This record gives sequence, structure tokens and C-alpha cells, in this order.
Amino acid sequence: MRVITSPRAAVNLVRQLPLPARLPRPDPDEPWLPYLGLRVAEAALRAVDRRIAYWFTAPLAACLTLCWPAHWRGLRANLQAVRPDLGRRAMRHTLRANVRNFLKAWIDVLQMGHRPLEAWTPWLRTEDAHLLQEAQRQGRGVIIVSLHMGSWEAAIAALREQFVGLRLALLAEQVRPIRCFNWMVRNRARVGCEVIPLNVDAVRRGDLPAVHRSGAAAVRQIYRTLADEGVVVIAIDRDLLGTGAALPFCGRRTSIPLGAVEIAARTGAAVLPVSLTRDRQDNYLCRAFAPFTVTLGESPQLELRAAAHRLLATLEPELRHHPEQWHVMNPIFGGPMTWTDVERELAAQGEAAS
Repeated sequence: MRVITSPRAAVNLVRQLPLPARLPRPDPDEPWLPYLGLRVAEAALRAVDRRIAYWFTAPLAACLTLCWPAHWRGLRANLQAVRPDLGRRAMRHTLRANVRNFLKAWIDVLQMGHRPLEAWTPWLRTEDAHLLQEAQRQGRGVIIVSLHMGSWEAAIAALREQFVGLRLALLAEQVRPIRCFNWMVRNRARVGCEVIPLNVDAVRRGDLPAVHRSGAAAVRQIYRTLADEGVVVIAIDRDLLGTGAALPFCGRRTSIPLGAVEIAARTGAAVLPVSLTRDRQDNYLCRAFAPFTVTLGESPQLELRAAAHRLLATLEPELRHHPEQWHVMNPIFGGPMTWTDVERELAAQGEAAS
């Protein structure tokens, strides 16, 4: 492992990282308009101060939620499951605040390419940073598990600042058009973060061989990162490949991917829950929780679900406290569910198999 002598040396190291050579090839029939719009927005925001750009998100969020309410139907359903205590007026305010924070996160994405890594430092605050170091000292890599909260670009900057000199990889959905995805991969590589893609488009098409290839390639890349004692960041609140297990989340049945805890069990990597939120001054708080390892015994399925349930229980209070910062647009919740229901279902499956 390379020894980093100063923050400036860390920044210089990140700038020397090679950009990814192999990126998905765009389909010639894909529309160019979304990519051109992305680059125009990026160029326009290059000369705009961050706070001025943020100011425009309030009227834009009000316009979007008022004029296109159907577009936010899934987000509203998720927020109502997280905070069923909110009345209609409070929910409308929360939804509008959520869309505004979502737009702020996209401004961070668009300004990331020309904003140097050290520029994020004044806006970042890490709470319980010793837990990040505690997870790292175990020596088998770290799997950071979080929710789709706050700004992931700020999270990358915060984690790069804490895990200086280590490989940092982010598991992400391979969005369409591919040109937009490749642009995002290159920008994140410039701040020292690899992107491990998941071919979600193949899931939508029902192309199972492509889904299996994408999943296997992602797992291999995660293993390589952890073998180098690196850090992998995974969000647990979206079952992108449709292979998750039913678990209670905010008291409701939710399909939760078990990949993070299963890989941790196989590799011995530490699992570290982390939340990222922004305050009223638009500074970012990266908060770490106690790391743990996953070991499997006589009931591996139950133990994997118990580990994932532990992650959800750790992050759920953050979600309930900051629903306006959780950006999951597709509805993910089913009917009521408790941990007892999970044990009962697994026991029934065991009896059926025997």
C-alpha cells in the first residue's frame, strides 16, 4: 500500500489514476438528445456558483411536482410508507423538498467533472470516523452499505478523504443512454472512484443470460477490490436485479438484495453501515455506524437475512428522520411485515424442502 504523506499528495494520486479503458459501447440507434442535454447542462453549470445553482431548485421542484404529479407517484408511495404519520399537507411539503434535494444532487453530479476533489472538503463533516478506520483495520476490505440518500458525489468525496490510497468502488445501475452512463463513469473515475455496473436494462428486457453475466462480472470486480483491501459502496434499498429476499423495512414487506452480506460472509470483509445527509446550509454529514462481520452456520439463509435486517434496522432511523433526502422513485413496499414473518416463511420453506 502506498504511503500518503499529505492531503495534497492524496489529491495528486487521485488525479493520476487512469480513466477506465473498457466502457459499454453505445447503441448507434440510441438517441443523442439526452446526452447532448447533459453536456449542455454541465457546460452551463461550469460558470455558476454552487449556491446560485441550488437557489433555482426551489421553484423548479415546485413546478415539477405541481405540473407532473403522476411522475412522482412511486416516490410519494415510498414516502408515505416511511412516514405514515404525515398528513396530506405535510406529505406534499416533504415530496417537494425531496424533489428539490434530488435536483441538488444532480447539480453535484454535473459540477463534479470540473470541481477538484479538495473543493468538497469545506462542505464535508464525518461523524464517528473512527468506525471507518476500525472497519479498515480488519484487513479484508470494507463493504459500505447505505441508502439512496443525500448526494452520492459528496459521499465519494467523503470516503475518498477517509480511505486515502485505497481502491474505492461503487456499485451502480448502468443507465440509458449508455453515453450518459459512460460520462458518469469517467467523471467518478477522476475523483478516484471505480464504477461497477449492473445491467438493469437487461432485467427490464427479461434477458436472463445478460443479467447473469452482469451479476457475475460485478461480483468478480467486487472480489478483486476487496482482495486489495479496498472499499466497495453498495446501496441496499433497491433490488436492481430482481433477486432480493423479502424483509421488513419500515414495517413493510420489501425486496432487499442480499449480495452485500453474502459477499461479506464469503470474504470476511467488514460491513459498515453509513448514511449521508445534507443540512440546511447544504453541508454534508457522513455518519458511520458500528461495523460487523457476517458468519454463516447451520441456517445460512436465515443468517444472511438477519444480517441484512440488521443493516436496515441501523439505517431506518436516519431514513425516517430525513425522508426528504431519500430518492427512490419506483415503489418498493408491499404489505405489513415483521421479522417473525421472515422466520415463519423460512421455516415453511424448510419443511416443504424436506
